[in-house]
Amino acid sequence: MCVCVLCPGAHGVREEPQFVTARAGESVVLGCDVSHPLNGQQTPYVVEWFKFGVPIPFFINFRFYPPHVDPEYAGRASLHGKASLQIDQVRSEDQGWYECRVLMLEQQYDTFHNGSWVHLTVNAPPTFTDTPPQYVEAREGGSITLTCTAFGNPKPVVTWLREGDQLTSNRKYTVSDGSLTVQAITREDRGAYSCRAHSDQGEALHTTRLLVQGPPYIVSPPENITVNISQNAQFTCQAEAYPGNLTYTWYWEEDNVYFKNDLKLRVRIFIDGTLIIYRVKPEDAGKYTCSPSNSLGISPSASAYLTVQYPARVVNMPPVIYVPRKLPGIIRCPVDANPPVTSVRWEKDGYPLRIEKYPGWSQMADGSIRVAEVTEDSLGTYTCVPYNVLGTMGQSPPATLVLKDPPYFNVRPGGEYRQEAGRELVIPCAASGDPEIPTIPSRSKHNILPSGSLQFVSLSKEDHGEWECVATNVVTSITASTRLFVIGTSPHAPTNVHVSASTSSANVSWEPGYDGGFEQTFSVWYGPVKNDLGPHDWLSTPVPGSQTWLVVQGLEPKTAYQFSVLAQNKLGTGPFSEVVTVTTGGYPISTPEPLVLLTPPRCLTANRTQQGVLLTWLPPANHSSPIDRYIIEFRLGERWEVLDDLIPATETEIIARDLIQDSWYEFRALAVMDDLVSESSNVVGVSSTVSPLSDPFPPTEISDEGLAKPVVAGIVATICFLAAAILFSTLAACFVNKQHRRKLKRKRGKSFLTSRHSNLSFWLTVDSAPSLLCFCHRRPPLTPLPGIEPYWEEPDRSSYRPPSTSPHMRLSAVAA
Repeated sequence: MCVCVLCPGAHGVREEPQFVTARAGESVVLGCDVSHPLNGQQTPYVVEWFKFGVPIPFFINFRFYPPHVDPEYAGRASLHGKASLQIDQVRSEDQGWYECRVLMLEQQYDTFHNGSWVHLTVNAPPTFTDTPPQYVEAREGGSITLTCTAFGNPKPVVTWLREGDQLTSNRKYTVSDGSLTVQAITREDRGAYSCRAHSDQGEALHTTRLLVQGPPYIVSPPENITVNISQNAQFTCQAEAYPGNLTYTWYWEEDNVYFKNDLKLRVRIFIDGTLIIYRVKPEDAGKYTCSPSNSLGISPSASAYLTVQYPARVVNMPPVIYVPRKLPGIIRCPVDANPPVTSVRWEKDGYPLRIEKYPGWSQMADGSIRVAEVTEDSLGTYTCVPYNVLGTMGQSPPATLVLKDPPYFNVRPGGEYRQEAGRELVIPCAASGDPEIPTIPSRSKHNILPSGSLQFVSLSKEDHGEWECVATNVVTSITASTRLFVIGTSPHAPTNVHVSASTSSANVSWEPGYDGGFEQTFSVWYGPVKNDLGPHDWLSTPVPGSQTWLVVQGLEPKTAYQFSVLAQNKLGTGPFSEVVTVTTGGYPISTPEPLVLLTPPRCLTANRTQQGVLLTWLPPANHSSPIDRYIIEFRLGERWEVLDDLIPATETEIIARDLIQDSWYEFRALAVMDDLVSESSNVVGVSSTVSPLSDPFPPTEISDEGLAKPVVAGIVATICFLAAAILFSTLAACFVNKQHRRKLKRKRGKSFLTSRHSNLSFWLTVDSAPSLLCFCHRRPPLTPLPGIEPYWEEPDRSSYRPPSTSPHMRLSAVAA
């Protein structure tokens, strides 16, 4: 195909530029016309073609001489007609502006106005000018950048593909201007990556394969196998890696198979990683580990177990069997078998042993013989033959039974010892009966004396706890236990910490450790779970009194918290308890029934009886689970103590005995449900002072805070004083009233005027009896009305009737 555009010459006037479009590989003609002078005379001329940006012409033609052509256009550029230029096999780089100049040799021209311009546009499919190699290598954990540069018209768009999917920029890949960067390379990133350049003229594709250098990856790990004795065992192990210079190493347990004396001559490792064990023995059973390596990174490993089955056999049968005289004893047959032993046949003195003929003899599950009491009848020579499903390997060597006395303690340690820290202490222990020196588990710096006693040169906190003296001879071992309390130390760590969390709170409970000989208190430490949790991120809450639980409030929902308990006494703080991690719950979407509900016990009362103070209460009104137990606490001063913390849920009363005389006691009750402890009930107070005139002290219910005893005494004294004053006033009023009525009897013919003022009645009770001492009515003096002279009339009997008084108009006094 040839495209031709003619550019007519101009007489001193520049022509308008022309535009030519062609596809790469085609032929195109850039037109240019020759205009002769007006006189019609044809003069010789020179044709020059320039490409914009190049100062010298790439094509020059003069009459019949061969044209001068730039090497870039050699073989492709030729003159078409008089001055037009034909370019064959157009290339993308041919695109641009071209100028044609026709120079008449006998004329002078303005160079600027002489040329004519043509723009050549070459439409070409994308072609790559720069691509990555077909194979690229990268280290595991590193990064790599692949770059593709493409040329074409129109300009192609370059994208990257992996397994047919276009890649976009993210944490793993960065795609920009035809470049692809792979970050944090892993083994999974290996494979083919394709660079695609596409435009309207077509597309081009280039594929590069990424090879990841790194340690091997086991694609086929070994599997557990079971073989019979004397058979061959084979483990397979296949790995992949780049570079692929793999070396396989096999281990039995922790040892290289070639370093195990009995195994190295019967194993072989193949180039593909396969391990073969020839003529397996029972001792070959265990864990085998495959570890491939290519000298890069950390070699992976995979393990499998070899199980060897073999008939039952006797191993290490002792020539002499010692049993304790007149004590229970066991005649053992040391058996090794896989599958397990199914039966054991015994012989005594060369004859089959029939165990049922010996009273107190029985055969155990492992085939051993249990003797209830060893006597002289047990003496003899024993052999055993074990069996399993594969049979037996034969009879055991003969073993002679020998009777021997067991050891016994001449001196036993006491039940417990208490000693201050830093002081010396000797715990006696001595044994006889051909024992070895008594042994004591090593826990601190101490000396075991020749007699067997334990000597502490300087007691420390770590010496606190249980100790055992063990005396052993060839037949048996005996033990004697004691407990050592080291006084004068900081507290020991609390144990059995339990945390029950809700949405915004957590109930923490624990068991106190040894207090070091002094009163100890506790504090609960907690904080949210963090990767960088520091000491300043922990919060602490002191625990009131000596209680062993605490409800921690103000927690965030759906948050993991760590809890620990710290004990302290006057010597300092002990170690923290174990750290317990729990997660608080979230707020419910709806409002379901509360999962845990426990209200305190109700109506706690205290009554004095001959046996002591009887405390009674009612169960909690609401609880979501059955009550486990009740706790009763008391206090004499400011601190609450536990009276009983194991009261069954079925009991609702308890008697407090052995109270200190002339003391004021306060009691409260708590309920326990699952791991939750309720709030305390109402507090009741009672005095242990016995009064000969009164009932054994009645129960007095007070508020949670309670009333101080001086306040109570003041109230009682005030009531008694008021009662006495009222009694005296009442008697005086009765006397005055009686005198007044006598005066009224002397007056006759007078009308009786009654006052309607309010009355005041007084009731006195003696010894809590309801008898009425007296009733008096008092009225104020009468004021005469204007114009009326008052007069009195004595009726036959008093017309007064006691008015009905409301309860608040009465005052009761208890006779002391």
